[in-house]
Amino acid sequence: MERLKTGIKNLDYILGGGIPAYSLNIVSGSPGSGKTIFVQHIIFNNARNGLKSLYLTTISESQLKMVRHLQEFAFFADGLLGDRVIYGDLGTVLRKEGASKGLDYLVQLIKEHLPSIVVIDSLKVIRDLFPDEKAFRAFVFELAALFSIWEITAFLVGEYEEQELTCLSEFAIADGIFHLYGQEEKRFQKRYMRILKMRGASFQQGEHLFQIGPLGIEVYPRLRPEGEELQYEVKRGRKKFGIPELDEMLSGGLLEGTITLISGATGTGKTILALKFLFEGVQRGERGIFFSFEESALQLQHTARHLGWEVDKYLANGQLEIKFISPIELDVDKHAFEILDMVRGKKVERFVIDSISSFESSVSDVQKYRDYLWAIGQQLRRRHVTTIFTVLNEDLFSPLIVSRAQLSLIADNTIILRYVEDNSIIKKVLGILKARGSNHDKSLREYEITAEGINILNRLDKADMLK
Repeated sequence: MERLKTGIKNLDYILGGGIPAYSLNIVSGSPGSGKTIFVQHIIFNNARNGLKSLYLTTISESQLKMVRHLQEFAFFADGLLGDRVIYGDLGTVLRKEGASKGLDYLVQLIKEHLPSIVVIDSLKVIRDLFPDEKAFRAFVFELAALFSIWEITAFLVGEYEEQELTCLSEFAIADGIFHLYGQEEKRFQKRYMRILKMRGASFQQGEHLFQIGPLGIEVYPRLRPEGEELQYEVKRGRKKFGIPELDEMLSGGLLEGTITLISGATGTGKTILALKFLFEGVQRGERGIFFSFEESALQLQHTARHLGWEVDKYLANGQLEIKFISPIELDVDKHAFEILDMVRGKKVERFVIDSISSFESSVSDVQKYRDYLWAIGQQLRRRHVTTIFTVLNEDLFSPLIVSRAQLSLIADNTIILRYVEDNSIIKKVLGILKARGSNHDKSLREYEITAEGINILNRLDKADMLK
């Protein structure tokens, strides 16, 4: 099937290669949802590839005003106007001379310019010109036939609410339906897109985040758990922490390609332990990425140097990367996709997210949070990336709780860090709750963090220390 590439970041991926050529598509959404920018971005991208587009407005908005607004976006190119991107007014003819004359005028424009793409913005305004549904339906059928005869890919833009998409006649004849909408989610005003229909073509269903920025539209595909059973080659290699006693407790280290949760209260050393895991890897010639939502890259570099871990040369040669995103700016829909995009593009063997508790704070519901982590975990396992997620346990002296969101289900291994009280002294203990497919030490061990690094000490020998 011949497809029209949209050229919008990640949209062609969602569409399985693009929009089927010569299809009739409706772009719906409330005012301000981004419909016009969405379509303009597509026609300018295609203009650069030599395709001609005819953009017809049905309202009295000044085309000069529209162009002035588009000049803010990188996709806009003044040199394409009039040659590859042609603006026209259809609304005046429709209002003054009726639907029949409006169609004749449209045919005249198509014959004159021979466009590959035609946009009518907005169809909803045309609907309001008709006295009844029957007359409008007849107009829409004629419109669809016209585009089909001339082999044109069409976009009909309209200010439709979601409840109208299933009952209005224009949606019955559409080959494709893009619905754009926004909603308040946590502290973000977010924009989403759903492809409700794409006749004759497969596409990724569900809501996909999109953003409007200086580049135009950028889409972040919905991250979802795979429905099929996870199939991947199980490797038996081990990834060490480089802490002899801990590696011994793990029978030689973490199994390659597994997911490990490090759970603990604030100050227990989750970040340091995860950073040590990556530092051990880069010393062995492996590539690692530390994704931090809590400490900046400079802070982490300082911490590593303080512990005697010379990370600078590995950061300089790109073997180790530390990415920091402020929790204030964290948008899990966007950043979860970017995390996987980064892992796909690089031969990463060790990967850390510190912490996934920050993910939870930016997601509207716990189920969505778990779905994101499950999907990320699946993708990382498929690529045999040995991964650590740190998670904050807010109760300093809690029993052996990993997290209140039941995250242990996504992990192959679970390491807990917690405080205990001993004769009015607060000590730290470490334990391995789970190591799937591997023997592990079941004891609780004291540990300390010093200027020389992490030292694992003796077994916890007093049961009453766990209060």
